[in-house]
Amino acid sequence: MRMREPFRKLIMISNKENNYDLSVIIVNYKSEHYLEQCLASIYRTIGGQMSFEIIIVNNYPEEKLEKIRQSFPGTKVIVSSKNGGFGQGNNVGAWEASGEYLWLLNPDTEVITGDLRSVMEEFRQNAGLGALGCCLMTEYGKIQEWGAGTEITLWDLLKNNLGICASRKIWESGNRQEAAWVAGTALFVRKDLFLGIGGIDEDIFMYFEDVDLCKRIREAGRQVFYFPEIKILHKCGGSYGEDGKKRQKQNYYDSLVYYFKKHRPRLETSIVKTLRKSFFN
Repeated sequence: MRMREPFRKLIMISNKENNYDLSVIIVNYKSEHYLEQCLASIYRTIGGQMSFEIIIVNNYPEEKLEKIRQSFPGTKVIVSSKNGGFGQGNNVGAWEASGEYLWLLNPDTEVITGDLRSVMEEFRQNAGLGALGCCLMTEYGKIQEWGAGTEITLWDLLKNNLGICASRKIWESGNRQEAAWVAGTALFVRKDLFLGIGGIDEDIFMYFEDVDLCKRIREAGRQVFYFPEIKILHKCGGSYGEDGKKRQKQNYYDSLVYYFKKHRPRLETSIVKTLRKSFFN
C-alpha cells in the first residue's frame, strides 16, 4: 500500500487531543445538491447526544459550497487541490479530525433512524471493536445490497455471479453481528486505529477501499461489526451522474483486481484478471 508523505507525518503526531466524541468526514465530488439534506439529518440525529464536528473535504473546487457554509457555519470545509478519490479525501479529513471516533459518511446519504449513543457505548465497552457499519436503505425503502459481507475470495466472487450470496445473510439481518467488512458509505472507526494502520489505501481510487480497510483492521486484531439499527438512506452513485456509468464500472473492476492482487493468492488474482477480460468488460 502506498502511503503519502503527509500521512506518514500525521501518524507520528497522532496523539492529537480529542476535542470531540465524533468527527464526521464527508468527501464531496459533484454532490453539493445532496449535502444540505445530509448535514441536516446529522444535526437532527445527533442533537445534543454528543460533541461532534463535521469536516467536508471538497474534491471538486468548482463547487464553492457557499450555501453549506452559510447554513451550517460550524462545518469545516477543506478544499483539495485535486480529486484523489474517496480514500485520499477521507485521509485528508482524518488529518484534521479532533474526534475520538471517525464517521466516514457519503454526501448522498441521510440518517434515517438510530441512537448514535449506542455506537459510542459499543466502542467504549468493547475494546476489541475496530469499525462498525450501518444498514443502508434505498429510496424505495428496501435494504440496499452489499452493505456488509463475508470474506471476499474467488469462490465467493463466482458464487455471487451465480446469485448464491453468503453476504446477504449479514446485510438482511436485524441483529448486530460480526462481519468481514462493512460499507464505507457510513462507517465508524476508531481514529487512533485508522491512523495506526495508515488510513485508506490511496492506490484504490474507488470501490473495495472499505473492504481493504476492514481487512487491515481485522489483521490488526480488531473486530468489524454490522449495526442494523442505525439506518442510512443512500442515494447510490450520486457523484457519477448518468454520463459516468462506464467510468464507474472501470473503477470497480480496477479495484477488484487490485484487492485480489494485494490480499489473495496469485492464482486467484490471475483467474480474476482472466474473468474480467472475458465477462466483465
